[in-house]
This record gives sequence, C-alpha cells and structure tokens, in this order.
Amino acid sequence: MDYQQLDVLEEKVKKLLSAMKALKSENEHLLKKNEESERAIHKLRQDLERWSRSEEETGALQEQIKMLKKERDEVKEKIERLISHLEELEAKI
Repeated sequence: MDYQQLDVLEEKVKKLLSAMKALKSENEHLLKKNEESERAIHKLRQDLERWSRSEEETGALQEQIKMLKKERDEVKEKIERLISHLEELEAKI
C-alpha cells in the first residue's frame, strides 16, 4: 500500500469520525427533545385526568342541583297549599 492510498484512507476515517460526532451530537439533541416531549405528554395526561374528574364532579353537582330544585318546588307547592288553607280558614272566621 502506498502513501497516497493511506492518505485517502486517513481522509475517509476522518470523515467517518466527523460524521459519527455529528450523529452523536444530533442523537443527544433528539434525546433531550424526546425527554421534553415525554414530560409534556405526562403533564397533558395529568391535565386530562384532572379535567375528566372535574367534568364528572360537574355532572354530579348538576344532578344535585336538579334534585334540590325539585325539592324546592315541592316545598313551594306545600307552602302555597298551606297559605291557601290558612286563607280559607281565615275567611271562615
């Protein structure tokens, strides 16, 4: 093997090393990006869980409100009947 071939081989090895360094650097960058993405996904999942619980709680509260309104209407009707009876009794006196 002559020196010219060794020089060509040396240049190829240098290029390969340079390419490997660039790939290693890019890989590190992509790993960091991946970690950031994983953290963002984790946070979004937590938010989704929290919102889902809030939605369920809202639904339960709406049901309670409906029940309370119904009870209020029933109490109102009873009071109106009592007032009516009292007025009838008062009219008889």
